[in-house]
Amino acid sequence: MTPETYSHNFLTAAAQPPAARHATLSTLHHDIISHYTAALRALTAEQAAVVVANDGRTTLQVVGHIMAWERFIILAAGDILAGVQRPRLAFGFTGYIAEDGSSIQFEGIDAFNNHFATEHASWSWATMQTEALRTAHTLHALFTHPHLLTADRLEQTAPSRIRLPNGERINPIAAGWMLWNIVLEHEAVEHARELAISRKP
Repeated sequence: MTPETYSHNFLTAAAQPPAARHATLSTLHHDIISHYTAALRALTAEQAAVVVANDGRTTLQVVGHIMAWERFIILAAGDILAGVQRPRLAFGFTGYIAEDGSSIQFEGIDAFNNHFATEHASWSWATMQTEALRTAHTLHALFTHPHLLTADRLEQTAPSRIRLPNGERINPIAAGWMLWNIVLEHEAVEHARELAISRKP
């Protein structure tokens, strides 16, 4: 999906009332995750080891980058489901809980990304592929299920803003929608080249 097409789709959804917006983004998420997960399943260990990013990251590390953000958003989803108006990640990089239960505080985006690029460098592709697929499917279920991250729950989060891939901005918009945008944009646009995801509209 091109940045222009994605931005148009999200802007169209954002202009709708919350319930219709949720339905539109759910349909978009169904399409995006099918392409993203197909790309992950098609990758071999040899392909995952190839450097594909301008900063020297391998395909595996790019997938790990997406997974780390998605894991943080799963934690934020728990906040939203519990009625928290300012969910973690939406307003800063505090509150990340590692797999061992420890809390890690990051100074910002670069610190977060660098931490996981280093951590994931030692992962096997089999482990990364399994975890990335699991994480993507979990988020898809949370956002699209009719009784989990509903339009009402997303609307009850504090105001935030979105900058779309084409440069357009949505301000204000409830933080829950902003987190959903991160998931969709990561899977559909931001890393499509590195993961060889189809860029068809």
